[in-house]
Amino acid sequence: MIQTSISQRALKRTVLSAALLALSAGAAQAQTVTLYGRVDAGFQYQNKTGANGDSLSELHNGGILPSIWGLRGSEDLGGGLKAVFNLESDFDSGTGGTRGLGGSSTVFTRQANVGLAGDWGKVLLGRQYSVALLADLAVEPRGYKESLSSLSSYAVTQAPGNNGNTGNNTYGIFTGNAISYSNSFGPVAVGVSYAFGEVADKTSNGTTVAIGVTYTGPVSVSGSYQEIKGLSSSDDKTERFSIGVAVPFDAFTFKAYYANATQDAAGSEFSKTDNFGFGVDYAWNAQNTATIAYYNGKEKKQSARDTVTVGARDGTTDSFIVSNDYALSKRTTIYAQFAYVNRDKGATGGTTIDFGGTTPGESNSIFGIGIKHDF
Repeated sequence: MIQTSISQRALKRTVLSAALLALSAGAAQAQTVTLYGRVDAGFQYQNKTGANGDSLSELHNGGILPSIWGLRGSEDLGGGLKAVFNLESDFDSGTGGTRGLGGSSTVFTRQANVGLAGDWGKVLLGRQYSVALLADLAVEPRGYKESLSSLSSYAVTQAPGNNGNTGNNTYGIFTGNAISYSNSFGPVAVGVSYAFGEVADKTSNGTTVAIGVTYTGPVSVSGSYQEIKGLSSSDDKTERFSIGVAVPFDAFTFKAYYANATQDAAGSEFSKTDNFGFGVDYAWNAQNTATIAYYNGKEKKQSARDTVTVGARDGTTDSFIVSNDYALSKRTTIYAQFAYVNRDKGATGGTTIDFGGTTPGESNSIFGIGIKHDF
């Protein structure tokens, strides 16, 4: 009798333990959290840089993509509904330090958002990529690579009133305090977002509005629009729109891209920039993709209110890039790239493809080799 009672209690404990394990396993399967990132580093030589035209050799961070780390996760809420989040930050692969995007106190410099997703689309709240930038990834001649692409001119022209990053906007690439909605309707993907400026009694100051549309079919076509207003005055603003197309043909993909950006100060337009890009990707075998691209940037000074030295903002930059990416695996790529940049004396950074700063009025050459590893 005593033995039977003990056996019953042992059986109950066994059943209870199994039930708890099943519940915990179910909970673990309902929520997933992934640590991910990328390290990109290499050697880069530039024959002329800055106003003095000095040469520069460096261990270069982010030759083709930025070095990042992050956490992303989702929880299955049932009925096709999921809760999602993403935390993502930059770092410098050369020093291990943070890159400071978004300010020295910003821990997650790229993304810090949470939201809901389902068949109806996705809504995110918090710091996130601009939907305008995401729309153009497939058509920009070099896919907005971190170095030597129109990502540089994109960023430089997103400064309302010529005052640098404004409020929650960082180079027009990332927006904080934002609400976005994205969804795909057949082959058409749409994204819209609004970022609050959070200026007391000034509803529109510091706000960012962005729209991006991409069609993916036999060809890819995209269009985007973005408006950023200044913190101190809504009369300081930038407006940018772009269109692009990518056409595959056997092992080739041909791309064409155009972007127009205007910058206003105190309600007066002081700068207008037109950037064209043309390129072709050639997958010459399963591991190698070669890219040839040409960019033309033109900027015209519009007003004496421009704070740049008189004579600037009136010039053209022509850039030619050839590169090759060799995939050692799905996660590891080695690359080589060369750029020739001919920049007029009056052309500012809004026309260039190099964040480091090519020398105005000079012909500049940039060569880099490196390795990128994703985890």
